[in-house]
Amino acid sequence: MQLLLSLCLTWALLPTAELLRCHECANEGCANITSTECPATSPICRTITSLTTSGSNLVLTVNKNCSTLLNCITPLTIETEWSVNRGFSRSSHTQICCATDNCNLQTLAVPNILTNGKVCPSCASSADSMAGTCNSTLSCMGAEDSCFNGTSTSNSSQVIERGCLSRNLCTNVLIRQALFGANSQVVCRAPWSVRLSAVLLTFALTACKVLV
Repeated sequence: MQLLLSLCLTWALLPTAELLRCHECANEGCANITSTECPATSPICRTITSLTTSGSNLVLTVNKNCSTLLNCITPLTIETEWSVNRGFSRSSHTQICCATDNCNLQTLAVPNILTNGKVCPSCASSADSMAGTCNSTLSCMGAEDSCFNGTSTSNSSQVIERGCLSRNLCTNVLIRQALFGANSQVVCRAPWSVRLSAVLLTFALTACKVLV
């Protein structure tokens, strides 16, 4: 009995592990930031600036919150930009994840929207994607340094998936499934280069003149 009481007393006096605290907000200006104690299932702080476009609609948001490692998808303490661009819609993000109290205070820059000289096959519209009649090309932007190609499922119908994305998404199957759906079959490919295409076109025109 005395041994049991000693064990209970020792257990009660042991220090409990402290949960991580992170800054939290979710709006365009990230106003009204609060420091929140994270649940044990979300042991990471994240700050992310997102720019999403759909047609002519453009939405900028800033999120600071507790997160899981899976949702971070990027190395800890390293600012990383990642993007998925279907042409008719684009989702781009600048993000940092960290693992110390309130380490996600800073607000990151808006993701790059400048074209980078790389080109990928794409669908001209969501209707073409649904119909499988995709024969357009897309100028990649910002951190988009790879092409994606494949299919996903929407309302029990197969949808063509083509466009530009960041190569840091290509090696993570779980992230690709989160982006395109659990039943998606999407692979990454090397993009075309605008400069290389221009060189090939010049070579072809010169060859034609010589032959003529």
